[in-house]
Amino acid sequence: MDLKSKIEQFAETLTPGERAGLKLLLANAVAETIDVGLLKNASVAAVAYKTCVATINRLQLHKDLIPYNGVVYRGYPDFFTNNILSELIKESELLRNSAIKFHDHFVVSNAPFAKKIALSAELHKLLSDAVGNIVPTGKANYIYYDEIGLGIEPHIDNEDFSLNVILMLKHEYTNSQSALVLYPLDEVPEKIFLKPGELVIFFADSIIHARERMSKNEKLTIVAFGFKPV
Repeated sequence: MDLKSKIEQFAETLTPGERAGLKLLLANAVAETIDVGLLKNASVAAVAYKTCVATINRLQLHKDLIPYNGVVYRGYPDFFTNNILSELIKESELLRNSAIKFHDHFVVSNAPFAKKIALSAELHKLLSDAVGNIVPTGKANYIYYDEIGLGIEPHIDNEDFSLNVILMLKHEYTNSQSALVLYPLDEVPEKIFLKPGELVIFFADSIIHARERMSKNEKLTIVAFGFKPV
């Protein structure tokens, strides 16, 4: 029995909370080994990386739904009208001064209009069409990267954002722009550059991902909505 199977077997003895903790420990281990060229060598770190990423996927009850890069939708949904986008931008700007710093970014959770969108029938249908049976967690976060060096290191999300719906609200930059970076197993890291009004949905509890650091004169605001597959 290989190590991935042993960890998977061990996970069967855990409570849901302990199982979630195990996935986070595996994700932290991955973050310590990530390198663009890592998967092309046979080092101990490369083996550890592959083992941890593959095991995180296998520990998910919805593992059969996860594409190679975790992304199930990217585009501009019709129901995100200019009026809705304007309201989200307006609310995010009004609440910026109340944002709390969380590691290397700023967050406002569950603002009224954002939460309304998180629980909307239109967004629910978009997820259902892409994945199947899902439930909204009701979580909605405005996330601000508006200082040099802000970003997020490679990680996986908790179950509140098992399916993470990210809508780009604003992205200002001069020479270079940061990306959302996905780390599929046995693939080179994939950079996603969202435009304002563009949406991406991915299995954030299964695919290691990161936000590149802000460069000079760069500012970025997103809103993220959380869902769980059934």
